[in-house]
Amino acid sequence: MSVELKNIWKSYGKNNVLRGLSLTVKEGEFLVVLGVSGCGKTTMLHIIAGILRQDEGDVFIDGRVVNDVPPEERPVGLVFQDYLLFPHLNVFQNVAFGLKSKGFSEGEIREKVHRLLDLLKIEHLKDRYPTTLSGGEQQRVALARALVLEPRVLLMDEPLSNLDVTTRESLRFELKRLHKRLGITTIYVTHDRVEALTLADRLAVLHDGRIEQVGEPKEVFFKPKTDVVASLVGAENRFRGCITTINPGNRTATVTVRNLDITVPLEDYFKVDEHVCIFLRPDDITVHFEKPSEEVNVFKGVIEDQFLIGSFIRVKISVEDQFFIVDVPRDLTLKYKLDVGKTVYISFKPSATVCLRKPFCRCRD
Repeated sequence: MSVELKNIWKSYGKNNVLRGLSLTVKEGEFLVVLGVSGCGKTTMLHIIAGILRQDEGDVFIDGRVVNDVPPEERPVGLVFQDYLLFPHLNVFQNVAFGLKSKGFSEGEIREKVHRLLDLLKIEHLKDRYPTTLSGGEQQRVALARALVLEPRVLLMDEPLSNLDVTTRESLRFELKRLHKRLGITTIYVTHDRVEALTLADRLAVLHDGRIEQVGEPKEVFFKPKTDVVASLVGAENRFRGCITTINPGNRTATVTVRNLDITVPLEDYFKVDEHVCIFLRPDDITVHFEKPSEEVNVFKGVIEDQFLIGSFIRVKISVEDQFFIVDVPRDLTLKYKLDVGKTVYISFKPSATVCLRKPFCRCRD
């Protein structure tokens, strides 16, 4: 089933949580909505499920307006962040609860529950109680409880956020496997960009109650259309400057950021003296120990700080009066001893930059 939101507004008192939100989800796709806490993600899901009523706008499921359809009559399953399992019921009873309330026979309940427990690889837990389960096991039970009712639309509200890193990564692959097998239209909200990029067929970025950009994950990641999107997908280096030269021959422009001249790809709308923002991901910058041969975007700097993040070292490098955040492979930092205070060079390709002008650029000096 497809889902469509048209011009959805929702306020709590004077606080506008959703501000004319419009979004279309295709039948059978896995759409991930990425946004920071408080941007309206949960409110959006609750409106689709019918738990909340929007102030304005329409909700369509399979092309039909469902504004007045109560939650229990919508073909929707909702998986919460906090599991919400009944502590006095075992796993089998938790999963069976919704079926019992809908009047299914004991035989039907037994068949449906066992099928879901087997699909989610938790059949061996059927007699256990929630308090004896790990977080990952509880989340699988919560997912089984939602799926056993055979919803046509599955809504997932940051279901992995309370889990440890290893369990979270394992369940991401499990969710993708389930979606490929079941083909249920899925709307999944998260604040984790890695999770969003891993799971999504399409990715929507929600900010301040509105959708900023929708597209395939690679499109949103490599071609963010606003500064908010650029920041959320990991372009953590942000600089504001002025276009000082335009070079039509090689399709580049020069942006002067205080004492630095940064070469960026030429966009048709660029004009000399126009103020723009440059965004650059830490993994698109290379650290050198001698001056490289590149002709543009090569800068000399000093290592100010560094800290370990998984398989790489995040290094803060001062260049003139600017700071660049660079992700360096861990083995490289050990080989060359990237100590604080050491002089290095950094370089990056013009194509690695995203350059935005107003109104899409809202960053400040």
